[in-house]
Amino acid sequence: MRMTTRRARPVSARARRRDERGAVLVEAAIILPILFMMIFGIMEIGSAMKSYSGAANAVRAGGRMASVAGNDVDADRAILERMAQEGAGIASGDIEYIVIWHASATGEQPPALCRPAALASPNQSSAGQAGGAGTACNIYHRPDAPGGAFDMATGEAANPADFYFGCTDSAQATTKVDCFWKAKDRKTTVTPRGQTPPAGQTASPDYVGIYIRAEHDYVTGVLGDSLTITDASVNLIEPQGYSVVT
Repeated sequence: MRMTTRRARPVSARARRRDERGAVLVEAAIILPILFMMIFGIMEIGSAMKSYSGAANAVRAGGRMASVAGNDVDADRAILERMAQEGAGIASGDIEYIVIWHASATGEQPPALCRPAALASPNQSSAGQAGGAGTACNIYHRPDAPGGAFDMATGEAANPADFYFGCTDSAQATTKVDCFWKAKDRKTTVTPRGQTPPAGQTASPDYVGIYIRAEHDYVTGVLGDSLTITDASVNLIEPQGYSVVT
């Protein structure tokens, strides 16, 4: 019996190209979604970090101003004006509220009643709660919205800044926004250690806390819908005078 063998037909260049194109399409279908997720994730993280940095800068700038402003009747206006300048990195509309509260020590967070549910629009009357250390606070909802506390503090609202700030009497709470912890009631005088302060003065100043809550909205949805950003800073009010008992 005679046996013959058939030689394999060589694969044409066209067939090889067709196979390579198919392999490339399969690889692209696997890799591109992962690549896009990485790119979008990096973009979202960068945007969120910008908002967080803006919030942190605003809080610390506000805390420094609170320490210097002391019991000046216009202290909250000065604090919010500085925060408006330093919080430019936060996207417009992201800030839910800012709290200025009477802290009792460093490292504190504002009390629960001073961290309410966010409102949809700015408050143009006093919001917060009265009390002593660890309790009293002024709350400024949606401060970066039109007509909010930033506009009030910088003179860009409908009325001049002194229409909204400078509360000296609780009866003014319907028009002024800083009446629950009035700046004039903040203690600033320091008596040297070991001495008894004169009548009507205090041995130690108050702590002022600044708290911010913002909701950063993601654009692509790769990391979710939104990110809640909070930050706080507590500062001792700088002395505005010393009383020495002789």
